[in-house]
Amino acid sequence: MKYYYFHGYKSSPMAEKAKAMREVLGSDNVIVPDFNLSAEEISDLFDKLCDEISSSKEEVCIVGSSLGGLFALNIASRVKCNTILLNPALIPMVIIPKVTDVIDVKSVVLVQKLSLYAYEYYEAEKTSIWVTHDPLINHDDLTKPYFYKGCKEYIKFDEDIASGHEFTGFKDVFAKYIKNNS
Repeated sequence: MKYYYFHGYKSSPMAEKAKAMREVLGSDNVIVPDFNLSAEEISDLFDKLCDEISSSKEEVCIVGSSLGGLFALNIASRVKCNTILLNPALIPMVIIPKVTDVIDVKSVVLVQKLSLYAYEYYEAEKTSIWVTHDPLINHDDLTKPYFYKGCKEYIKFDEDIASGHEFTGFKDVFAKYIKNNS
């Protein structure tokens, strides 16, 4: 299986979760695009990623964290692949103002469109949601209700296993998931 990792807002391909996935799976099995782009560039990148994943000869799973969770859900909805969402930021109009006061309107409109598309077309049986006690996003109020069609699994981790918006403990949780699903 080929894995993609989509980082969150103001993160990068060198994020700790991307490093953890490379350690668990090997660098050749993890693709990590950089989403630190303009709204237009992100749109082009989405098209490229959809083409790349659709034409893959291997099964694909996209793991997305925070705003990368919204990106992952959107692309997975288009190409019908598995996805694991980590503390996903699925309702950007609620989340973005908490992150920064300076964000261009094009970016906000883009993520709102992505959110609406993903909400309508996601595939429940291919969607896993992993959340922690998160000071940035109230997952009981914002994430859980988003999945009106249900999902493959919705796991809320105890704080001693994984915690915070940054998902401390991800490497151990992910390694266990890979071991149990190989």
